[in-house]
Amino acid sequence: MTTERWTDERLDQLAQLVESNARQIEANSRQIEANSRLIESNSRTIQALADLAAEERQERAAILESIREIQQEVRGLQTENRRILDILLNERRDEAAD
Repeated sequence: MTTERWTDERLDQLAQLVESNARQIEANSRQIEANSRLIESNSRTIQALADLAAEERQERAAILESIREIQQEVRGLQTENRRILDILLNERRDEAAD
């Protein structure tokens, strides 16, 4: 096993390395905090979008139900119109036959 001598130059290099690491750790910590805030913001945005999507689904379902009801009413009116038309056409035929 070799033993290295801790010269002033080597100690200075080590001190610089420790200082550099400390600065990088501090920068990383600030970036982690910024990322955490961004993640929280994104999480709130995603939740808001999910809530909006749920509301939109409910509104869409209500609109589709209204459309179905209107279609039923239209079909009923079409049936009623056909009956009236049949009655009128039969009256004309009866008048023409007389």
